[in-house]
Amino acid sequence: MVMVVVLVVALALTVYGALHDRALNRRRAAEMLGPPARDIPNLPSDAPSPAYVTEAQARRRPETARDTLGERDRDAEGTVEVAAGHASADFATDTRTGTAVLDAPLVLVCEGGVGTIRELLPALEHAIRASRPLVVVAPSIAPDVLGTLEVNAIQGLVPGVAVLADDAVRAEIASLSRAVPVDATDRRSGWTDPAAFGRLARWTSTRTSSRLTPAASLSSAEVAE
Repeated sequence: MVMVVVLVVALALTVYGALHDRALNRRRAAEMLGPPARDIPNLPSDAPSPAYVTEAQARRRPETARDTLGERDRDAEGTVEVAAGHASADFATDTRTGTAVLDAPLVLVCEGGVGTIRELLPALEHAIRASRPLVVVAPSIAPDVLGTLEVNAIQGLVPGVAVLADDAVRAEIASLSRAVPVDATDRRSGWTDPAAFGRLARWTSTRTSSRLTPAASLSSAEVAE
C-alpha cells in the first residue's frame, strides 16, 4: 500500500513538473517575441507597441512582391556586362531565374571592404529619401552587414543589391555609372557626398554577372516607370 502511494505521489510530481516547465517555456517564448518591458525613447505613450519578427519571417518576401524579369527582359542600347553579380540569392527580384532587376538605381562604389552597417547608413538614408534602389559595390562585405542589406531588399525597405567585385570591375562600374569611389574613412565619418553616387537607367544581375544600362540609354519615361 505504501509503495502504491509513493508511486502515485511520484507520478503526480512528474506531471506537475512537466506542466510547469511547459508553461514556463511558453512564457519565456512570449517574452522573447514581445516588445521590451521598458519605455522606448521618443515613442508616444498612445502608440502601438513595435512588432518583432523572427529571422525566418524577415527573410520571407511580402505577398505583394512580384517577379519583375518578365517586365524587364530586354537590354537597352549601350548596356555593358561586367563579371560580378549580386552577392546573395536573396537579392533576386525574380525568384524563378535568380535575377535582380533595378530601375534607376543609385550606385555606391566602395574602396576597401565594408565592415559595419554604420558605413552604409548615409547611403541607405539617401536612397530612401530619393525613393531609389541602391547598389553597393565593394571588395568585401561583413556577413552581418550583408544580412542587413538582404533583409532590407527582401522586405522592400531599401530595394537593391550588394556586389562583391575586384579593383578592375569596381573601376569599370564606377566609370559606367559615373560614381566616385568612397573610401572607408569617409564612409565611417557618417556622411556620404550625394555627388559620389553613380546613376544608371537599369541594373540587371545574376550571381555571376551584371548588366549596366547607362542613364542616357533609356528615355526619361522608361527610367521613371
